[in-house]
Formats: sequence, C-alpha cells, structure tokens
Amino acid sequence: MAVVRTNLHNVVAERKLDSPGGQISVKNNVSLKNVEEAGFNQGGKKGLRFSFTFDCDYQPNFGKITVDGHVFFVEEEKLINEIQESWDKDKRVPTTVMEQVLNAALHKGNIQAIKTAEDVGLPSPLPLPKVSKDKK
Repeated sequence: MAVVRTNLHNVVAERKLDSPGGQISVKNNVSLKNVEEAGFNQGGKKGLRFSFTFDCDYQPNFGKITVDGHVFFVEEEKLINEIQESWDKDKRVPTTVMEQVLNAALHKGNIQAIKTAEDVGLPSPLPLPKVSKDKK
C-alpha cells in the first residue's frame, strides 16, 4: 500500500481585523470528502484519489485557514476495488489505508497552514520549537 502523491488545489485564509485579546486556541481537523478512481492502471495496480479538507479554526472568532487537496494512493486492483466499494456503500475506508491517507493529508495541510498563517498574520497552527535560556 502506498501513498504516491499529495496535491493541494485550494487554500483559503481569513484573519479578522479585530484581535479578540486574551488566549487564542487553534482547532485543527482533517476530513475525507470523496474517494474515486484515479484513472490509471499499471502492472495490475490501480489508483484512488482521496479528496480531503484540512481546517484550522482560530477561536474565539479570530480567523480560519482551509486547505483542500487530494491524496493519490496505489495498490493491487483487488484491494482498490474493495476500498472503493466500501466508500460507496458506507463512506468508510479500512483503518490501515485511512491512517496512511490522513497522515499524508495532515502533513501537507499542516505545512501549508503554517506558511499561510505567517502570510496573513495568524499564529502558527502548531507550536514551533523555541530556544530558551537555561534557568540554573
């Protein structure tokens, strides 16, 4: 099983002009929107395109970043067909596949959200490392 590529196709960011003051919290969420055949077949392997949305919601009402993209996944034709049937029937994907796909989406989404947050003046959606003086 292999994730072969992750592409982004839409990034939207909004920062409210008024700072809410006080503590700002960031809630990150990734979700699958659709699963469809990727349209290729090589050596008995087929591909699926998983559409995802990654959201960073800054509370209280300070801003939002939304990243939409696709994760391309390749596997033996039999498993690809089983995954597609499961999605079409119950909107479910086997756990082992879901883990790989969501990790790829989180990786790409978080990197883009960090860059976008910097551009629009929002705090980083993930804590970044800091250097601190030893207090001995």
